[in-house]
Amino acid sequence: MKRLFEHDTEPPEMSKFVRIDDITRVVNTENIEDFTNIDLKPFETSSTWSDQYLSSLNIHRRPFNFQIELVQSAIQSGNSIICLRTGAGKTYTCALLIKYYYLKKKRERPGESFSTFFFVPNRSIREQQVEAIRSVGDLQVIGCDDDSTVDAFAAFYNVVVCTPQKFLNCLTDKTVHFNEIDLIVFDECHHCIGRHPYSQVMEHYLVYHSSEEKRPRILGLTASCGTKLTNPKAILDELVQGKNVPLGKLYELCATLNCYDVVTVVISEHKKELDSTIPQPAQDQILTVQPNSFELYLQSLKHKFCSLLQYIGSHCSPEISAYLNEQQLIEEKIEAEKKNNFTNTVLIKYMIMFVKRFDALSDLPLKAVMMDVKQKLDLFYSKKETPMPVESDVYTYCLNTIGNINEEIKHGEYYSTNPKLDFLTDQLKEQIKKRDANARGLILVSRTLYAKLIFDYLKERQDIQNVIKPCWLVGQSGVDYQNSLSEQDRTLKEFRQGLANVMIATDIVQEGLDVPECSFVMRYEFVSGVIGTVQSRGRARADKSACFLIVGFNSSNHTKEITNRMREKEMLAALNRWREVPRDKSIQDIQLVQNIVIQEWQAQAKNTEFLRNSLIDSTAMDGKVSCRSCNSYLGNISWLRKLGMNHFIPERQLVTQVEIERFEKPEIYKEIKVNGKVRCGNQRCREDLGGAQQITNRPDLKEMCTLKCKQLKFSYKDNKGEEGTYTFKKWSDITFKIVEIEPTQR
Repeated sequence: MKRLFEHDTEPPEMSKFVRIDDITRVVNTENIEDFTNIDLKPFETSSTWSDQYLSSLNIHRRPFNFQIELVQSAIQSGNSIICLRTGAGKTYTCALLIKYYYLKKKRERPGESFSTFFFVPNRSIREQQVEAIRSVGDLQVIGCDDDSTVDAFAAFYNVVVCTPQKFLNCLTDKTVHFNEIDLIVFDECHHCIGRHPYSQVMEHYLVYHSSEEKRPRILGLTASCGTKLTNPKAILDELVQGKNVPLGKLYELCATLNCYDVVTVVISEHKKELDSTIPQPAQDQILTVQPNSFELYLQSLKHKFCSLLQYIGSHCSPEISAYLNEQQLIEEKIEAEKKNNFTNTVLIKYMIMFVKRFDALSDLPLKAVMMDVKQKLDLFYSKKETPMPVESDVYTYCLNTIGNINEEIKHGEYYSTNPKLDFLTDQLKEQIKKRDANARGLILVSRTLYAKLIFDYLKERQDIQNVIKPCWLVGQSGVDYQNSLSEQDRTLKEFRQGLANVMIATDIVQEGLDVPECSFVMRYEFVSGVIGTVQSRGRARADKSACFLIVGFNSSNHTKEITNRMREKEMLAALNRWREVPRDKSIQDIQLVQNIVIQEWQAQAKNTEFLRNSLIDSTAMDGKVSCRSCNSYLGNISWLRKLGMNHFIPERQLVTQVEIERFEKPEIYKEIKVNGKVRCGNQRCREDLGGAQQITNRPDLKEMCTLKCKQLKFSYKDNKGEEGTYTFKKWSDITFKIVEIEPTQR
């Protein structure tokens, strides 16, 4: 048996320590009381941390040597990005660094508080990161839940784990300040590009708050420093011609994060330890499915779907002809909402639904797609008590057409499956049968629709009942299907316990969410960017694991994946090149890039400041709030109020314009009680506008209708006196001030 610590000789002492991969959670009950005598030199320079030293620091999870190397390199480099493959313990490595800076401050400035913000790109991984950071001992760690603001925790906890938007909201409201923070961590920091909230945090850091005397250290964590894919064919041509310069991508990421080093495992012995501890998949293949008779069979079916889309588009005014371009349809819908074209708004929604199912015909059981289409049609139509005549005509035509198509195909050989699904199933059976009984696998898909329908398909096939035991996992905000947090927890528990051996999931598990070691990972017609390629491979962590991509031969996904793999090689070469560049030269280059980034942000900041100063007082505005879909009047803009992150119109003013669909039992979230859904009062529309809520510690507010900004539109005169209709994605984008109500009575 492999020894945990080669220098240990006494088994009783060894029992106090465990490797990071031996447990999922450690709770330390003791705390360090005397910080003044702590010696941090071994932490900073020693390649071996003794058991006694770890005990003195109240650390009970022995790090691997490659993690110690990363910790010490990051300490020496200052602001830096840690690049370590998925599953190798980036979060625990970061937790050790947080603990180091915590101990250092406690030793050097006793009595002063220590504050770290740990950003996660999505809330689904929030709690698992909290547990990982707690495991190093002493640190008071909290995850900022959906109903709280980060400033409520900052003064009482050493580490607040939150989404960057939560932090941005408080930063904008000036309830948190950079000069009060010691460290900021960006998990999955490769997202720090464009207008991602990570980039917006750094814009505040480098532009709005650049004059602050004290600014927090920055630490980034990632498994891949690559950037997102844009035009795959153009990028592929550039890579073939050697035009792409991946090293510049590293400079850009470092410049945006104000980091001056990318830290990787360099020492050869530590690389070997990493490879033996976190093995790479033994197989990593693209499996292509060749065109066959099924494709010819589909042509007739797809033609009928196209005819349906043309029929719906012809009833729009003006007529919609770009019926197979989902993004263009979304833009057409937004334009129709702005122009109060209710007919187009409703009918384009039908078209978008059909386009999504059009793409799924090649990949999912035809029977399941047809049933899903019918359910969606009924869902769209049945919630309206008095639909428009044109919608009734379209609904009836679509329902009859889908029924006729279903009758035509239900006796065909491809009704319940298709060659690509058969291929996927055969691969699953092969991978499961050649492994032990505890083997688990992951199927990654692009849409929630795929996750649910593939789960149903595998569940219904009688010939695999004793072989494949599926479960499915998607996020809370899926368009077609959703999992609540409790459902996610239950699914993960079943998967970890082996009650299910195949999980079909969207990219919620591709990045960050902790799943058990998988023996195989299959991406089914799912290719995102180079980062997705790297991270999906990292989910196959079991010994002799395998990773596959199943795609149609010469399809767009096939081309994208080839591009991704070429870009990955370029990025690995860039990381090697990075270490060859003299440090002073790399710092100089990063600063040159950062100057350009800052100049662009400064220009944006001037525009933002101008807009902020020109915000109109909503209480003095002559404007109205309407349902974005049907333009039904909901209230005056002056009625809007804000309480924390909730925006609402008091129920007594809004009640005549909406319907409240009461829950049988209210849902309780801390001090918020949700009594039901708020729907548009227009019987032809009845869109979901928000929730009917009560703040339990504010009985004076009665019930209020909390509204979703993306479901509303606003009509008012701007600061130039010009009247217009405006839509915003989120409340923080609006161009007028909203009266804020104090969260508690005074």
